Amino acid sequence: MKYISSISVDISSNDVETNEVVNEKIERELQLEMSKIGVKSTITNVTGDDIVISSFVSEDRIEEVNNIVFKLLYKHAEGFEDLEGVSNDPKTAGEGVSYALSKTPSEYGDSIIIGFDTYCGESFVNEAALFVEEIGKKFGYDSSSSVSDVPTKIPGIGYSGVSTDDPVVVITLENVKDLQKIAGMIYGGLLGFENVYFVKRGSPTNILPPGVIYTMTAFLNGNAIDLYDGIKRKNNLL
Repeated sequence: MKYISSISVDISSNDVETNEVVNEKIERELQLEMSKIGVKSTITNVTGDDIVISSFVSEDRIEEVNNIVFKLLYKHAEGFEDLEGVSNDPKTAGEGVSYALSKTPSEYGDSIIIGFDTYCGESFVNEAALFVEEIGKKFGYDSSSSVSDVPTKIPGIGYSGVSTDDPVVVITLENVKDLQKIAGMIYGGLLGFENVYFVKRGSPTNILPPGVIYTMTAFLNGNAIDLYDGIKRKNNLL
């Protein structure tokens, strides 16, 4: 069985946006390291000050891949709050790395990755993420989110505490033809949430707080496709 493993983290020096130079360094080294073990992995989402690294990986390599990702993030981080919130003991785990893991039946790992970032929207961002996860459970193959009321065990890394925010959701697809339907449901459904905004990959958190932004990415055969323009065009919003 293969999985999509997604790690979301804030390694920025500020609370609004990421550093493109840092992202490029991580992506370059990520491709180098993963090519050595035959794993497809990339930065799928850049949302406010958070990045999501997603990997198409076999069950026996989840720990190894997650550990590689964590070390790369630590190497290039400008901010360490999320990374240092991870602990080997669930009792001492703090606000840390967001993690989601979903089974994939596709030989290409076809999936949708949704990354959230919040500015003073911690009280309602989890509700939005769980709503998206539920869409995935009903209409996708498998669906998981980082939202949890107990510390989350991240294979190869440790535990993140329940205070971890900025969730990530992974929805895997049985058929790539399901992508448009599910992405449309997510976009349409989240319109019903006050102060939750769909943004293009790489957008800073330029909103009126309190609020939440999210990006939606198709992860297909190791390639990341930002769905913002496609969804906006389909709905005649460009």
